[in-house]
Amino acid sequence: MKSIDPGLGVVLLVVLSLPTASVGQTEVLDNEDIVNLTEAGLPAEVIVAKIETTATAFDTGVEQLVALAQAGVHADVLAAMAKASAAVPAPSVPPAVVPAEDAEPPRSGPEPVSASSWRVGARFSDALASGGRGPEMIVLPSGRYYMGCVSGMGCSSRERPIRDVSFANPFAVSLHEVTLDEVDRYTAATGRPLVDDGGWDRGRRPAVNVSWSDAQEYVAWLSRETGGAYRLLTEAEWEYAARAGSTTQFHFGDHPMELCRYGNHADVSVPERLEWRNTLCSDRVALETADVGSYAPNPWGLHDMHGNVWEWVEDCWNENYEGSPTDGSALTEGDCSRRIVRGGSWNNRPALLRAAGRNGVGVGERGLNIGFRVARTLVP
Repeated sequence: MKSIDPGLGVVLLVVLSLPTASVGQTEVLDNEDIVNLTEAGLPAEVIVAKIETTATAFDTGVEQLVALAQAGVHADVLAAMAKASAAVPAPSVPPAVVPAEDAEPPRSGPEPVSASSWRVGARFSDALASGGRGPEMIVLPSGRYYMGCVSGMGCSSRERPIRDVSFANPFAVSLHEVTLDEVDRYTAATGRPLVDDGGWDRGRRPAVNVSWSDAQEYVAWLSRETGGAYRLLTEAEWEYAARAGSTTQFHFGDHPMELCRYGNHADVSVPERLEWRNTLCSDRVALETADVGSYAPNPWGLHDMHGNVWEWVEDCWNENYEGSPTDGSALTEGDCSRRIVRGGSWNNRPALLRAAGRNGVGVGERGLNIGFRVARTLVP
């Protein structure tokens, strides 16, 4: 479902003929080589092709990815680095032999996630007591950022005043929006009716027709099943995760022509009657959701932060950020009959997919373009 560059074959031929000297006379690409290639002015697609045809030894922890993004490395290159790192096989370790009398008895509930898995950039999924596993999560760093319309483009009074927000502790966020498969496990375990999929496929499509109240029931069940502290993201956490260290309209920059690589939205492939469509590119999906993870992730490894479905967050609706918390917590005052959705959806124009974009929706409302992702508080 990603946009494919028809000139990629030509690019590959160019890359394969690059002299070894262009990456510092080394046969194995590392982070420094990628920075050097970027500073040398090579296009992102050339660097990606080089990564795909060369041995690599990347450090793709979140902190390293943030540093690379700040050094100007393109998001497509970061995604290729992460993919290359994931493909490196782990060293083979023979299984330990445990005498029968000392064997640990079977666990009656899900095995807790070890605190050692909570390093920044670590991925994990908690076991469910009823069988299977919960959403795949990634640990984001503690840190500080400016929240609101810092790009100065497409700004609304809803996105001001800009505020300085800090997070004292790391927290985990699902890699993508919660899927229909994941919600189907919940409805099967609790006897609730299936979520309406709008007539589309189920599986890895994002769960839609989910109200804020429905999402709260799901995270409460997920917490009971796993023993972990699952919840919706706060609005401040959502934007922090979406920006991934950026200050532009989208995590990859300001130009909507690039948006089709990263998010499902109203683009050139949808009917011309949608006057708000993005006419600069096609994401290959028209007027429906896409499977989660179909588009390139942001530098922190999160998919679909721009588009696919609007995502519920915890906060009550307020018309602006006056008096909002600066510690990353949720604002639980204001119009709490409405809650905030972020990220835009498959039938929205690029302006609504900006990292700063926000809207308020009634807690009981459902729609084919509204879903959610989850967060997990990390405690010892």
